Amino acid sequence: MAGSPTCFILIYILWQLTGSTASGSVKELVGSIDGAVTFPLKSEVKQVDSIVWTFNTTPLVTIQPEGGPMIVTQNRNKERVDFPDGGYSLKLSKLKKNDSGIYNVEIYSSSLQDPFTRKYVLRVYENHPNGRCSKYTLFHCGNTKKDGKSPLTAQDARHTKAICL
Repeated sequence: MAGSPTCFILIYILWQLTGSTASGSVKELVGSIDGAVTFPLKSEVKQVDSIVWTFNTTPLVTIQPEGGPMIVTQNRNKERVDFPDGGYSLKLSKLKKNDSGIYNVEIYSSSLQDPFTRKYVLRVYENHPNGRCSKYTLFHCGNTKKDGKSPLTAQDARHTKAICL
């Protein structure tokens, strides 16, 4: 039904995804349960002393570049975090619903007075088994591979139509 509260909720979620992305201060990411998402990180910092990724207020990963250790603060996340291509972009796999939240990265350098920071918001949604949207799930039907591992980006969300069954 076109006027159902569920449709309005889905439209509101899509509006939220596209609204704050335009400001440029917060990077919005969307993923699906059991999928993976990469938090892109490109910085101009020349000499990196350490990088700290946090989830909400909890430290997630601390990296010391140039052969230093990578410290994952919670054992349950050790198999889920990766830094593809030897960079500092964080890849989080085997997503769960409770991975939704605010992620921050801080790059510390002796050449900077204050750390370089970047903020991300991740929303994890449930995949519908047959690849269709339901009243209770938001799922990018058109561009998601059948394995459900292609993340829905905020850019794609702008073009996603809510389908109410």
